[in-house]
Amino acid sequence: MSDPEGESFVSVVSIWELRLKSATRRRALGRGFNLRFPIEECVRILEGLGFAFIPPTARHAARPLDTPLRHRDPFDELLLGQAQVEDLRPLTVDRLLLGHPLAITA
Repeated sequence: MSDPEGESFVSVVSIWELRLKSATRRRALGRGFNLRFPIEECVRILEGLGFAFIPPTARHAARPLDTPLRHRDPFDELLLGQAQVEDLRPLTVDRLLLGHPLAITA
């Protein structure tokens, strides 16, 4: 991400998961995530910063992971599937992805 010549990507799956979890938390707990901006504004900010969005495709969904997950989160599986097919490495703070060979933990 620090390389000015390099491209940075955001998975549409991450945006979708953020929206779903934000809505679920709001209903269940009476509050949402501690987002500084509405999710739509986050998308605009990411676009303004030059991030490209990767939509999920049938190829992403159909390709089994070379290294399976130790948990059963379909969002994580699809994110890693996208990374595997597109030859990318997702940057994450998700402790469940620690140690997975595709993920780079922040």
